[in-house]
Amino acid sequence: MALAGVAFETDPRPVNRAAVGSSYADMLARVTPAVVSVRTAEVIPQAVLNRYRGRIDANKVLQDEQTGEVLLPTGLGSGTIIHPDGYVITNRHVVLQEDRRGVAKTVIVQLSDRREFRAKVLGVDAGTDIAVLKVEGKGLPYARFADSEKARVGDVVFAIGNPLDAGLTVTSGIVSALSRSGKLGMGMAFEDFLQTDAAINPGNSGGPLIDFEGRLLGMNTAIKSETGGSIGLGYSIPANLIAAVAVDLANQGRVVRGLIGVLGEDLSVAEAAKLSVGKGGAVRLTVVNEGMPAEKSGLRVGDIIVGLDGQPVENWNEMRLAISRRRPGEVLTLNYIREGRGALARVAVAERPLDR
Repeated sequence: MALAGVAFETDPRPVNRAAVGSSYADMLARVTPAVVSVRTAEVIPQAVLNRYRGRIDANKVLQDEQTGEVLLPTGLGSGTIIHPDGYVITNRHVVLQEDRRGVAKTVIVQLSDRREFRAKVLGVDAGTDIAVLKVEGKGLPYARFADSEKARVGDVVFAIGNPLDAGLTVTSGIVSALSRSGKLGMGMAFEDFLQTDAAINPGNSGGPLIDFEGRLLGMNTAIKSETGGSIGLGYSIPANLIAAVAVDLANQGRVVRGLIGVLGEDLSVAEAAKLSVGKGGAVRLTVVNEGMPAEKSGLRVGDIIVGLDGQPVENWNEMRLAISRRRPGEVLTLNYIREGRGALARVAVAERPLDR
C-alpha cells in the first residue's frame, strides 16, 4: 500500500485556552499514543548465546517474542506514527548501524502501550536526516501535521520522546527561532530547522515537536551543547519538509528533488539596500552550469535573484531549498536584476542526482 500523503489539521478542535493554564494533559493524551521508541539491535547468534550463557546480562538484551531471537540493543531514538496503517517517521541517524555505514538490519518500534513491532526501513534521506519505517499494524494512533510555515517565534511547543531510555517524556518550551541552518555541524544538505528551548536529550531524536493544538510541528533532530545534554538549543525539522520527504521515501525509497544548475551567495544588507530589494535580501549567482536549465533560460553569473514564483528570496539556503522541493518538469519563475535592470526567467526544473 502506497502512502498517499499525511494528514494536515488546518482547523484543529477548539482549545479552551483559559483551562489549559493549569494543565496540557488532555491535549497531550490525544497525541502521545502516536509517539514511539525506536531501537536498533543486532541478533546474537545461537552459538554465541550458548558459549556465553549465564554471562550475558539479561537486562541488556531483548528477546523477540515472535522469533525467539535474542537481540543486543545498539541504538535508541524516538519516532511518530503518521498513518494508521503503520508508517513511522524518525531520524536517519537513529536507524543507522553503529559504524554509520548503513541501515541497521534490525529495527524495533515500541508503542506507548508497550506493543513491539519489527520495522522495515522504507527509505532514508541523508539530505534531511529523515527516515520512514513501516510496521504491520492497522488502526494505529497517529499524529496529524501542522502547517509549519505558520509557526512563529514565541509559539508554545512540546518535545516528546524517550530521552536516555527514561520512558515516554514530555518537555515544553517555545519556538525560539525559525529557519536555522548552516552552523549546527550536522552536515545535512537541506537544513531549515525550527529552534526551541524545550529540553531535547539523546534518545529524543526522531520524536515529535508538538504545537499547542496537539499537531506535529516538527521532528526533534539535534541539539547544540558542550555537555551532551540540553542547554536550551534544540533543533527540529519542520513539518512541511517532513511531509514532502516522507511520501517520497515511503513510496520510492528515495527523495526526488529539483535542480536548475546554479550556486549562489547571499547579498549583503548594504548591497540589498542599494538595489531597493527591501529588508529580506537577495542572492547573487556565482555559478551557472553549462547546459543546465538555468543557463538555457538565459541566467548568467552575477545575476541577482530577488524573487521566486512571486515570493521574495531571503537568502541562498532558502532559494536552494525552494528549488529542491520542486518536481522535475515543473517551471518556476525567477525575478532577477542584471546591470541595474529587472528581468524575468522561466526555468524548467531538472532532477537532482542522488549524490548532490
